[in-house]
Amino acid sequence: MKKTPLILVLCLILFAGAAQGATWYVKPSAEIPLRRGQGTGYKIIAVLSDGTPVTLLTNGNKWVRVRLESGKEGWILKRYLSREKPIKEQLVALQEKNTALRQQLDATDNKLQQLTELHQDTARELSLCIADRDKTKDEYARLEQDTRDVVATKKALQQSRKQLEQMKKRLAALEVENTGLKKSSAMMWFLTGSGVLLLGLIIGLITGKRNKRRRSTLL
Repeated sequence: MKKTPLILVLCLILFAGAAQGATWYVKPSAEIPLRRGQGTGYKIIAVLSDGTPVTLLTNGNKWVRVRLESGKEGWILKRYLSREKPIKEQLVALQEKNTALRQQLDATDNKLQQLTELHQDTARELSLCIADRDKTKDEYARLEQDTRDVVATKKALQQSRKQLEQMKKRLAALEVENTGLKKSSAMMWFLTGSGVLLLGLIIGLITGKRNKRRRSTLL
């Protein structure tokens, strides 16, 4: 006869210990009797409907000892128990989970709507910033062009001032030269007049001498 390995025995003991104290449920079926002992000959102390929760106290191969929520204890056939919750409770749990998911979905939708509005606001602000940037670039370009124009105008003004100074100096020189020419012209006119007068005197003297000679000759 083969001996049961010690490890297998320990695993069975641990499994039995873990099963005890857990909550089980009566399977959907007709009403199940709860008896005082392990057998159909024992007195029925309660009748359990499907879905009734019980606490497992003693886990046997065929019969298990359980405790009801009222505190009453007894034995029931193991095949009528299941670890799965009743359909109604599962449905309620699913409905609660569905409600929680719907609430989470609504919260997610609200968050998504807020993020969408924030994205739209950010996009509008970005468009305004881009427009302001382009406007600033255009103004800077115009200012830079105006600055170049001002610099060119300033240079042209300085050059015009230099030319004006040169023209003033030239004009002053021409005025001095003109003054000298006027003086020279006046001197020339004076000398010319004096020469004409002197010539007239000389001619008069010569003419007078000739007349005197003619008179002397006639006498």
